[in-house]
Amino acid sequence: MDRPRENRASYAGLAGGMTGCITRFVCQPLDVLKIRLQLQVEPVAASSQISKYRTIAQSLSCIYREEGLLAFWKGHNPAQVLSLVYGFSQFSCYERLNGVLRDVAVFKEHDRARNFFCGACSGSFAALTIMPLDVIRTRVISQDPGKGYKNAFQAFGMIYRLEGVRGLYRGVGPALLQIAPLTGGQFMFLNLFGGVVKRLEGLPETAPLPSTELFLCGGLAGLSTKLLVYPLDLTKKRLQIQGFSRNRTTFGRHFVCNHMVQCLYDVTRTEGLRGLYKGLSPSLLKAGLTSAFYFSIYDGLLRLFNSGFRKAI
Repeated sequence: MDRPRENRASYAGLAGGMTGCITRFVCQPLDVLKIRLQLQVEPVAASSQISKYRTIAQSLSCIYREEGLLAFWKGHNPAQVLSLVYGFSQFSCYERLNGVLRDVAVFKEHDRARNFFCGACSGSFAALTIMPLDVIRTRVISQDPGKGYKNAFQAFGMIYRLEGVRGLYRGVGPALLQIAPLTGGQFMFLNLFGGVVKRLEGLPETAPLPSTELFLCGGLAGLSTKLLVYPLDLTKKRLQIQGFSRNRTTFGRHFVCNHMVQCLYDVTRTEGLRGLYKGLSPSLLKAGLTSAFYFSIYDGLLRLFNSGFRKAI
């Protein structure tokens, strides 16, 4: 990711937004599955007789049988806007901040620390920007067929009217706590794994990673960081559906909590430590694919934009 600056920051927002949209469309079914499993209070186990979703294969079959193929793209419209805004905000902020801090003495000799700090700041900024869309997306995905919100605009209006601004930012605490190490770690691990690959292949440190290696390093970076912060992601989702139980009566028992600490405690007490990792398998698959696509598509678009810019002048 650390190649010469030429116009990189100028195109970062555009490339990031386009990357977010492409990646979201491909990975949305995994997101739907992950959220359904995260919100289920009953055990996610093949032996459970009381659970709606028991295994990944059974869950996919159940969603398709009850709601049809399009159910795997539920909440896709707010999710696409979310991805566009998030990608634009994150990458433009990262590139500009990275460009400024590259010349700061304390960061000159500590590339990993700079990558982590810039990633954490850009991720936190982007997460705050898209939080209302994330709440809407989670609720649309988790609501019963034919109930709840008809579209994102209605969802925004109803949440604001019934729950106020606070309702649009439910789960913001765990979101920020997870997003800083998540995005910071992604950029840090990407450069760490990329450095290892360059040494193994005898490439100079300033050389760009080949596309295949960039895809693999991006995937490993996404997997590594998601595993570390996953319980906070589950907590965020559970908080986002508070006050929404009347619209999700077919999904089993509703989980009630008021804040992050209570949520973590109650999940551990009633569902065990494994409860904090419900939906982990599709989440890790999604995190790896998303991160791999994000960095490889983003890098390819930047090369294209910069190449076009040079030809134009």
